[in-house]
Amino acid sequence: MSCTLFNENGHITKILIQRFKEGSLSDNELVLMSEHICLCETCADVLADAFSNNELADAPLGFEQEVIGKIKKKKESNTQFIFYSLRVITAASIALIFVFSNSLNFIANKPLDVNPISLSSINTISASLNSFSKKIINMEVFDNEKGKK
Repeated sequence: MSCTLFNENGHITKILIQRFKEGSLSDNELVLMSEHICLCETCADVLADAFSNNELADAPLGFEQEVIGKIKKKKESNTQFIFYSLRVITAASIALIFVFSNSLNFIANKPLDVNPISLSSINTISASLNSFSKKIINMEVFDNEKGKK
């Protein structure tokens, strides 16, 4: 570590802070200082306290209103989410009440007239597909044995 950048305790010096304010640090020195500030809370506080209010940049016009607007929008979206959640919970509760209530027993106890499905066409299709797949398998086996000879 350079003696002009860091003191004997390993913290940044006033000379380094002054050179940082002036913008006269080399890229390497700036990287060293930035890495140290990220790791050392004491040096970060010293650097933050080194700037007076008039040295800091002013916020652009409308910045405060923009931030306040974003905060209000975030609160509105949270409120909308809460109302949406309440609607979903209400709908789910009503559905559960219907499912587990006795009023549905009248509908559930009625016998249903369901005609059995005719499976003859399905059996025909199944048999056709089965014979077709057997033909393909036999052709592959025959072609495979022919290729080995």
